Amino acid sequence: MSESQPVPEDDGTLRSLLLENLAMAALIFGLLEIWRPLYFLTDDNLAGGFPLLTGMGHRLAEGRSPFVADSIYGGNFDLLRDCTDFVWHPVYLLASLLAVTPAHDCIMDVVAFFFLMLAAAGFVTLAHHLRKELGLGLSDARIMLYTLSFTYSMIVLTTGSSWLNFLGNHSALPWLALGILQTSWRRGLSLVTLFSLHHILAGHLAATVSNTIFLSLFALGLSCYRRSFLPLFSWVGGYALAVLLLSPLLVPALQGFFDADRAEGLTRATMSKFAIPASLFPFSYFFSIFSALLPMRIGFGTTQLYYASAFVSCAAAWAIVPALMSRAPWRGPELLCAGLVALAALVVIRPLWMSELMLHVPLLKSMRWPFREILQFQFFLHLFLVLRPPGGSVPFQRLIVTCGLFLFLMPLFFLPAPTFHPMRLDRQLLFSGGSYRYWAEVKSHLGPDDVIVPMADPELLHKNPFDVPFSLLGCYNFPILFQFRSATGYSLTAPRNQLYVTVVPAVNIGVFSPDQKAAILKERPDVKFVTLESVHPLKLTLSSRDGPTFDLTPFVPAQ
Repeated sequence: MSESQPVPEDDGTLRSLLLENLAMAALIFGLLEIWRPLYFLTDDNLAGGFPLLTGMGHRLAEGRSPFVADSIYGGNFDLLRDCTDFVWHPVYLLASLLAVTPAHDCIMDVVAFFFLMLAAAGFVTLAHHLRKELGLGLSDARIMLYTLSFTYSMIVLTTGSSWLNFLGNHSALPWLALGILQTSWRRGLSLVTLFSLHHILAGHLAATVSNTIFLSLFALGLSCYRRSFLPLFSWVGGYALAVLLLSPLLVPALQGFFDADRAEGLTRATMSKFAIPASLFPFSYFFSIFSALLPMRIGFGTTQLYYASAFVSCAAAWAIVPALMSRAPWRGPELLCAGLVALAALVVIRPLWMSELMLHVPLLKSMRWPFREILQFQFFLHLFLVLRPPGGSVPFQRLIVTCGLFLFLMPLFFLPAPTFHPMRLDRQLLFSGGSYRYWAEVKSHLGPDDVIVPMADPELLHKNPFDVPFSLLGCYNFPILFQFRSATGYSLTAPRNQLYVTVVPAVNIGVFSPDQKAAILKERPDVKFVTLESVHPLKLTLSSRDGPTFDLTPFVPAQ
C-alpha cells in the first residue's frame, strides 16, 4: 500500500483503474453467489420485491402496463402511487423481463449486480478525479481497497434490512459527489441531473430523502470552502431539473404517500427502537460481523437479529487509524467529510431528542429505520479516507489494513448469511416448485373472483418467524407469483383509497388476526380466509363466512 508511486495524469490510467476494479468487484459478486446462490433473494427482497418485479415482467411481456398489480389489495393496484417500491427505473423494467425466461429467479441479483458495478465505477472515477485535482499521493492499490470496501459496504444493509432499492441510492452517491466537485458548471449540472434521475428512480424513498439532506450539506460546505456558488449551483440546479423532469411520476407518488397511514408519522418509541446504541457503535465499526456474537433482540418478536449491530462496518474500517494519525494539515474537504461522518453516526445512534425532533418534520417523521443513514456514513467515511493521507509507516498501514480485512471477512466462514430473515423455508419451497404446486391445488377450490385473506395469530408468527411458510399462507406480495387475488399486500405506503379493506392488518406483512375476522366479513362478506392454525405441526385451512372449513395441510409440500 505504498504511497510513493507517482500520481497518474492521463485518462488511460482511469480506464485501466475502471477495468481492474470492475473485474475485482464482479469476482467478489461471483464468490457471494457461490457462497449462497441467489444471494439477494432474502427477507423483503424475496417476499416483497421479487414478486412485484415478476408480475411487472409478465405484464410487460403481455403488452400491458407494468405499473398495475393484479393480485394484491384486491387487484388493479396502482404501483405508481405507492412510494414503498419505486419501480420506474429502466434497469428494474428490463430485469423484470427475466420473469418469462428460465432465469426468472435471477431478477433481484441481476439488478444488484448492475447497481454494485455502477457504485464501483463511480467511486473509482471520483477517487481518480480527486487524486488529479488535489495532487493526492493515493496509490492504485489504495483506490482499489476503498472502492471495493465502499461497493460492498451495503451488503449487510441490503440483505439484512433487505430492500434492493438501497443499492440504487448507494450507487448514485459517488456520481452525485463528482458532479458537485466539478469546476465546470456544465459538467457539474449534467452529472448531477443525470444521477439525480437515477437516484430518484432507483432508490428507496427514505434513503433518497436522507441522501438529499447530506449531499445538500456537502455542497453547501464545499461552496463555503471554495468561496464559490458553483458546487451549490450544480447540486441545486441539477437536482431541481431532475425533479422537474420526473414530476409526472413524483406528483401521484407523493399524493399516494400522503394518503397512506405512514404519512401520519410514527411514535417516538418506534423511531428509536431500531437505533444502534452509542456504546455498541465503536465495537460494531471495528469488529464488523463479530459483533453478531452480541445479543440484540429487536424487530421480529424475539428473533435475534445477528447483524443489526454490524451495519456500520466495512472492509476499510481500520484504515481510519492511520488516517487520524496523519500529521498532514487538515484541509476543508477533509473536515467537511469528517463532520458529515459524525452527523451520520449520530443519526444512526438516534438519541431520543433526535427522534423527537424528527417527529415534527414532514417525511422525516415517517422514517423508522435509522440504518438508512449508514449509506451516508459509509460514503463520506470512504471519501474521507481518500482525501486524508495516512500516517505511520507503510508496514504499519499494511498491518492495519490486513487486520481490518480479516475481521470483516473471517466471520463469513462460520456465521450465517447477513440477513434479518433468510426465509430458507420459502426459498426451498419456491425454488423446488412446491409453493406453485400448493397454490395450484388451493385455487382448484376457489372461484375466479374469490379474494383471499391471510390470517394468523400474531403471537404464532412472532414465536416462529423462521418456521412459517409465508408463501403458503399467501401474505407479503407472494400472491403475485401464484396469480390469485389477495385482500392485502406488503407496503407501508399503500394509499388508503386503493385498499380492498379498511381494516389494518395486525401484522404489517399483510396478515390479519382472527379477532379481525368479523370486521372484515362485515365489509367484504364474500372473502375466503387462509388461516395458519399451527406451526408445529404445520396446519393451514381455507374457510369462508358460510362454508365449511377445509384443511389445506394435505397440499403442503414435503420439506
